[in-house]
Amino acid sequence: MNRRIKFLSGLFLSVIIFIISCNDKGNGQHVSLKTLPPIVIKKSGAEIFQYWEFKDDPFLWDTNFVQPPALKLYKDSISKILGKDTFQLILQKLSFQDISYKSISTTNGDSINAQLVHTKTIGTIRPISYLEAQLLDYQISRYPLLSHPTEFHGFILFHDSLKLVKIYFAASDQPWPPKPGVILEAVKNDLKRGWSFKYHLHNHYEPKSNRYLGILAPSMTDAQYYMFLSEEINLQQSLITNGFHTIEIKRNEFQKFKSPDNN
Repeated sequence: MNRRIKFLSGLFLSVIIFIISCNDKGNGQHVSLKTLPPIVIKKSGAEIFQYWEFKDDPFLWDTNFVQPPALKLYKDSISKILGKDTFQLILQKLSFQDISYKSISTTNGDSINAQLVHTKTIGTIRPISYLEAQLLDYQISRYPLLSHPTEFHGFILFHDSLKLVKIYFAASDQPWPPKPGVILEAVKNDLKRGWSFKYHLHNHYEPKSNRYLGILAPSMTDAQYYMFLSEEINLQQSLITNGFHTIEIKRNEFQKFKSPDNN
């Protein structure tokens, strides 16, 4: 009798462990950029240039996941500050893409780029993914987005045969990210070793007067930078996130946006 009880208890424990491990894998909770030590390339004051490297996995691009703590606090705070109804209205407006979107006549290149996105002419808006959330959470854990807003660079590379992903990260304490010269050189070397530069990610935000949520469209300087990255280190796709949604822009779409070169 005791042997049977011990056997059933052991079997029950094994099943529970298996279920927990499956759930953890499905939610992608076993990769956290705040606990995974980065390789630091350069650090100068508040400026950091570093990278992480780990196994590629589909969960990295899952849009259904447990929100990392700093990002969740940011989202909850914005909802509370703006009020639930206003918050939902702005969120819906920023992520809206349809040919029915009413364009306005303007000569402002940044506004034209936003209209190209919202009229569904260029790019695709979707919910933020797990990996994007991890990168934004990492930076806003350093400098809270509401009280000390910043932007970061994320250079995301893949090695298909080794099934690895490498993420270069550049950020500081300033509203804009630092010039990532050391990262560009590192990426060039990686391209010679079988890596491909698939995504460039950065975040957008707005000041309090514009109600915080970042625009999901490239500025003119963003568009110009994408062309540079495409020509210099073969960027395949750009990503812009505001913490809630992300826009995907393909390489053949970069030149369709307004930039200082074609405005």
